[in-house]
Amino acid sequence: MSIFAYMQGDGNRTESELLEGVRNDVPGTFEQLFNTHWEDLYRLAYHRLHVQSEAEDIVQDIFTDVWSRRHSLAIKTSIRTYLRGALKYQLIKRASRADLQQQAMAHLLHRMETIEASVMDMMAAGEINRTLHEAVQRFPENMRRIFLMRAEEFTVAEIATALGLSEQTVKNNTTDALRRLRVVLAQKHPDIPPSFYLLLTLFIKS
Repeated sequence: MSIFAYMQGDGNRTESELLEGVRNDVPGTFEQLFNTHWEDLYRLAYHRLHVQSEAEDIVQDIFTDVWSRRHSLAIKTSIRTYLRGALKYQLIKRASRADLQQQAMAHLLHRMETIEASVMDMMAAGEINRTLHEAVQRFPENMRRIFLMRAEEFTVAEIATALGLSEQTVKNNTTDALRRLRVVLAQKHPDIPPSFYLLLTLFIKS
């Protein structure tokens, strides 16, 4: 049975009291933790996945992990920040390379389309879309994953932790990826306005 089907909580505790209660199996504390935070996590997960069952599954996985490690649970940030971080890492873990590329590129192009009218016409033709996909496919493995995660708005620190790299390595790969894309796009689409490259840089590095 899904955890969503039977979790009910009671009582109001401070965060420190709540964590201490969860670690010591105080009745009602884990239920309060779940009921306080599951909706926020579900909303964020659904925003990324757009599938109700998958969003529920990923939230359930997070709380199942918290439950299994409850006796040694150490949270140095707020509980909300900790759980949101866990959600991001679960999303990275679940995404296949193909899915990640498709989602990231679609997200990046959508953001550009909403701002730059001159870019919209070129996007409609599909040429830039295809060029970007082909260029990213030729990136080295780490560079490709870093670029796609940045396009999905994961932070440098989050990517570094997820991939086991230094933050400087993530930054260097991002800069190199943008340089490579600019060269390829300039060769295949010489009429692209300079504003396109500015938008690309701002969106990936923001």
